[in-house]
Amino acid sequence: MVVIGSAAIDITAQASPSSYTDLAVHSTAPGHVKLTLGGVGRNIAEASHRVMAARYPELSSILLAPIGRDAFGHLLVNELQAYKMRTDGLSRKDDRTAVCNIVLDTSGALVGGVADMGITETFTGDQVKP
Repeated sequence: MVVIGSAAIDITAQASPSSYTDLAVHSTAPGHVKLTLGGVGRNIAEASHRVMAARYPELSSILLAPIGRDAFGHLLVNELQAYKMRTDGLSRKDDRTAVCNIVLDTSGALVGGVADMGITETFTGDQVKP
């Protein structure tokens, strides 16, 4: 199975429940930050990889996606290899790896976020080789 899409790092920050602080503009709050692998294409590739590995170990899926030559790109490759997923479809670019950063309030509701997915706009069909 071939999946063409994005591979990203998701960064989720959530404020700790507290009676003395709320998220405020121009300030920080105690809480926790979590990094996870993301990107719709990557998520689909991982799901198909898990199904194939369980039922058809001789088959594999491949994700065709651009990633940067930065720490997040290295993290994606290392984690995909740890899952025993193929990484030969990842295309290294002189750009930032896609990142989605969201901030949640103490109850888990979305306060806001920034999705830096510009690298996906540079990936064209010309870069897909049989």
